[in-house]
Amino acid sequence: MNRIFNIILSLFAASATVFANTSLSVETEKKDSVDIVASDSVVLNQDSAIISKIDTVAKATVDSAPAFQYQTEVSPSKRGPKDSMMYFSWRADGPLGLPVREYADSTLDKLYIANMADKNTLRYADHSSLGSPGISLIYADRIKKSDFFFFTPYEANYTSPDDILYYNTRKPYSKFWFIGAGPSNRSDQCVGGLFTVNAGSKFNFGMYGDWVNSYGAYESSSTRNCNAGFFGSYMGLRSNLMMSIGFAKFENYESGGFLDESYITSPERYGNPADESIPVYFTGNTFSKLHGYNMHLNYKYHLGFEKEYEVSKDSVIVDYVPVTSFIADMRYESDWKRYTEKSSNSFHDTFYNASAETRKFMPKSTMDSVLFRQFKGNFGVTLNEEFNKLMKFGLGGYFTVSSKTYHYADGLQFDYRDAGNEFIAENELKEVELEDGIAYIDSVGYRGRPNWNKNKNTKMGVGAVLSKHSGKHLFFNVIGEYYFVDEKQTGTSYLLKGDVNTKFEIGKQPVSLGGKVELKNECPDYFEDHYYSNYFNWDNDFDNKRSLSIDGLFEMPKIGFSAKIGYYNIDNHIYFNEQAMPVQTSDAVNVFYLGAEEKLKFGIFHWDNGIAYQTTSDKYIMPLPTFVFNSNVYLRTPPIFKKSLTFQVGAELNYHTSFYAQKYNPATGMLYVQREKEYGDYPLLNVYGQAQLKVLKMFMVWNHVNQRMGNNSNYMISPGYAMSPSFLRVGISVTFDD
Repeated sequence: MNRIFNIILSLFAASATVFANTSLSVETEKKDSVDIVASDSVVLNQDSAIISKIDTVAKATVDSAPAFQYQTEVSPSKRGPKDSMMYFSWRADGPLGLPVREYADSTLDKLYIANMADKNTLRYADHSSLGSPGISLIYADRIKKSDFFFFTPYEANYTSPDDILYYNTRKPYSKFWFIGAGPSNRSDQCVGGLFTVNAGSKFNFGMYGDWVNSYGAYESSSTRNCNAGFFGSYMGLRSNLMMSIGFAKFENYESGGFLDESYITSPERYGNPADESIPVYFTGNTFSKLHGYNMHLNYKYHLGFEKEYEVSKDSVIVDYVPVTSFIADMRYESDWKRYTEKSSNSFHDTFYNASAETRKFMPKSTMDSVLFRQFKGNFGVTLNEEFNKLMKFGLGGYFTVSSKTYHYADGLQFDYRDAGNEFIAENELKEVELEDGIAYIDSVGYRGRPNWNKNKNTKMGVGAVLSKHSGKHLFFNVIGEYYFVDEKQTGTSYLLKGDVNTKFEIGKQPVSLGGKVELKNECPDYFEDHYYSNYFNWDNDFDNKRSLSIDGLFEMPKIGFSAKIGYYNIDNHIYFNEQAMPVQTSDAVNVFYLGAEEKLKFGIFHWDNGIAYQTTSDKYIMPLPTFVFNSNVYLRTPPIFKKSLTFQVGAELNYHTSFYAQKYNPATGMLYVQREKEYGDYPLLNVYGQAQLKVLKMFMVWNHVNQRMGNNSNYMISPGYAMSPSFLRVGISVTFDD
């Protein structure tokens, strides 16, 4: 492992990054013309680099120029291959909200994949319904999007402020889609849309939303999810504003998993029952709800000067060059989670190894809820790299502060059985007989009055940013944060991360080589230390978690090849043990990752392959499949009928090796370890067809077509949960950008 670690460090020293950023910079020298750099992820040339005046328009007329004019956007003919002629898009990145060029997905490549989580990783394990709780089987793809602890199983389907794309449009841009699947009594439905429009050359407003209503193929597996919100931006010469407001709702029935996995692995034993009739632990009376609200506001004020650029003999462009920027980046988040059992039965007792006597709040039902609120602000100043002629980099410093508030019940204020007869009569308490005697419950079902706890943590520190996004070959970004006050008042929390990228050519092949490193020391989450509920309670005092991650990337885009390498060291790792309780290990856990993708093309024949290799130093604490594989073979016609129609038909194979997949705990929503059985070693085959006719896209996919093929029917993906059975899904998407 030390040898592997040294190899990775050498790759990083040779300069590497997963963020393949290419700069669109304002050159301070003479320019005859300005070209756009065709790159999938491009750091914008400062928010305020907008053409403020065009004295003589020449070839790029005012009518054809976009409303939001960066230097690279003078002429539509010079746009990159992925640019729409109608809009320009970016997202806010990092602690100070740096605008990073990002393209909206407009290809056919993953149209047939309905589940958002499946689009961002090679293999995702959920409970078979759209938007159900799950986790990526690739450790490198697990991204934290919210500071709310109980968001963990939903994060892959959550739209956070960092995911918001901001637009500047010439004309209104909109996109709408619908997806449907399955029989009428167990159908999946997903509908969504995006709309954005400019009001003048600087102000843009938009809204988005996607709604999922999935009944699920199995009993008690329904989900109802929603991501929706508003966004807007004002990109003036001196003042820039980006703002988003988002709403999220995740609601799913909890089944507890199958009572007997043999219904899947050996269905002939039970007469091949229908999927929805396979018995589960909880039937229709147990569900989880998570509702979230977030707001992000980023404001910048620039000080600088105007500079003229000669486009032609009779054309001059005046650009504003920012020297210093004052920045305020603020976020607010409010989240609420509830786990509910309308009534309990023997299956609940068996699953949780509990009884009416051992439940803390409610003997006959359960209603656990927690509330989380957070405000976070970064306030800083930056010296922009365009003005620094001697040393081409940008430098910024900021003050960071966050306040987190937790609300939860931490026990009973008093037990109703200690109350007098008068109190029992006045409150109409019901008498229940338990093994340890008579108890009383109120109309809600509580056996006593809950004591609600409110805990507030404040975190303060300072940060610095060193970056270079201009030039042709070398780009980097380094961020450091030190907290002199953290959640546990220890003042030892810190964050140091950086990425570097270089671009060059081998022969005539463009190559991107890069990498990133992150060193982090952070307090455990409050709910990892303290939690109280009907079934579970713990009171810990865990040490700070420490982690080191190193990633490298090598890309040759012309031949469709990319390779990634990663090393992750997690010290004082907190995980949930076989009793579904959080514990901390003093031994460091190491994960090594190696992945590659290759997109082959021979005329209309395409073959896309992705493979990942992972190894972990502790397969019990950090269980991961050793190999994950995805292969997509398809035929795609060139545009026909006046280049307006494209067809694609293909087959996709997904596979991962067996491993000790974690169990799912419905009461907390957390995954916990088990060593009883391995899951995996099953190929999942999907067959699909899709087409694009100008603004219209459509697809049809037969998922899990191999369910009844051969002798292997072991398509369990985790303890108690199986992959979706064979079914047909169709979808349609319409885009209006002209």
